[in-house]
Amino acid sequence: MRVLIIGGTGLISTAIVEQLLARGDRVTLFNRGVTARRFEGDVDVIVGDRWKYDEFEREMQQRTFDAVIDMVAFAPENAGSLLRAFSGRAGHLVVCSTVCVYGGPLTRSPARDDEPHRPVTKYGQNKSRIESALLAANGQNGLKTTILRPSFTTGEGHTALGALYFDDSMADRARRGLPLVVHDDGATPWAIAHVSDVARGFVNALGNEKAYGQAYHLTSDEHTTWGGIFAALQEAAGGKSPVVSIPTDWLHDVAPRRMVGVKFIYQYGSTFDNSKAARDLGFRTTVPLVETFRRQIAWSERAGTYRRAAEEPLQDVLLDAFTKGQKPAPGQVHDFNPWGNEPES
Repeated sequence: MRVLIIGGTGLISTAIVEQLLARGDRVTLFNRGVTARRFEGDVDVIVGDRWKYDEFEREMQQRTFDAVIDMVAFAPENAGSLLRAFSGRAGHLVVCSTVCVYGGPLTRSPARDDEPHRPVTKYGQNKSRIESALLAANGQNGLKTTILRPSFTTGEGHTALGALYFDDSMADRARRGLPLVVHDDGATPWAIAHVSDVARGFVNALGNEKAYGQAYHLTSDEHTTWGGIFAALQEAAGGKSPVVSIPTDWLHDVAPRRMVGVKFIYQYGSTFDNSKAARDLGFRTTVPLVETFRRQIAWSERAGTYRRAAEEPLQDVLLDAFTKGQKPAPGQVHDFNPWGNEPES
């Protein structure tokens, strides 16, 4: 199969490329040529900017593919560009969306694929609009469309454990027995998938007639809580730390940009029903959470991205201020948004 991946060097993209190459597909990447690849094997690369729509569409209109996977569609305008570029030139267009299209709290847990869209962030709103445009276009001009919605995905290639607020020192804190901050009481239902499992869902969707015009969850079958996530992290890291509960509202108040994910996503239960993907795509998750963290930690040590607790003072600052009933002093918290995912005002 001739497969184009728009993106192709990110966390999930890399695992998709590896699996496509392993089964003998011919893979082409379209990206800016900025991010170094982490996979081995031969792929064709087209260097360009998908946001320069005229150039992107002209380039794509000179080529044909059996399937296209867009991993980096973030604006509604991207959807129109995709349809102009690939109608009549690609058999199947698969777009990576997100469970953030639902917002929170969910109407049921685990949520089904037909959960109402009530996104609260611009990211989720844009993804929802992209989904609507592409699903409406299914079957037009010979193009079939599929939407895939990952949730929290991690593993080899992800710098941070992602837990709470992208603190890269989480594993080292666990190894050293240092306190770990969890939002609220840690009882919120949650699930984290290993990247290889999610990637397999993308690969299995390609050219799959059952997937045409459909949207699917690609999330972990192993449902736990934030407390369970922190326990798995400690087991993987080989340490034991006290877990300290701090209210979501306090965290967001002292660092509204860094805690945007905690406030608008992590504080709500986030488990999903994968039965539709299991039925149509043969999807199931096979890597347990503890093993997911073990692999991620080992990768970060090999890649030189493992961060020691002394290099990241955030949790100590939060714990000290909260224990004293104060807010951190100005400048103590680097309040940046690691998501690019702001709430809509």
